[in-house]
Amino acid sequence: MRKTLIAAAVLAAAAGTVLPATAHAAPSASTDVTFVVAGQGGDLSITAGPLGTIVPNVNGTGASGGLPTVSVTDNRNGSPRAWTATASSTDFVGPDQTIPKTAVTYTANAVVGKVGGGTLASTGAQTLGSAKAIVTRSGLTWPLEIATWSPALNVDFPGGASIGSYTGTITVSVA
Repeated sequence: MRKTLIAAAVLAAAAGTVLPATAHAAPSASTDVTFVVAGQGGDLSITAGPLGTIVPNVNGTGASGGLPTVSVTDNRNGSPRAWTATASSTDFVGPDQTIPKTAVTYTANAVVGKVGGGTLASTGAQTLGSAKAIVTRSGLTWPLEIATWSPALNVDFPGGASIGSYTGTITVSVA
């Protein structure tokens, strides 16, 4: 009898029939993984100091000086990204006269902070009779970037200006 059972098992194996076997679970291990996609849900923002003072030149034909540092933070989704910062001016109003905004020139100096491809550049001196592009950024591929520059302002009054304090507003924006 024993010979018959062994012969049947050998014939079944040779014919491709598989006898049921007990399955064992393969060994395994799990690891929780966490990652952050920088820029996710971020925004594009600009900050500038609240107060700037410029000084008249010695020949009385203008005033110039530096303004507080401007910073643009880009933490948006997507790549490549781009933005343009613009500046605009109001007229400068004094005690007896108004110096028109067409006499105001803004220059973005020492533009720094480029990370990850593309270009970041000042557009040079811009007369602010209307809003003008002052800094451009294109091809940004890094998740977070903060670009900064040191603005210089010049207000011309070649015909002279009456004695007194003049006040105007420079507005910077980014889109």
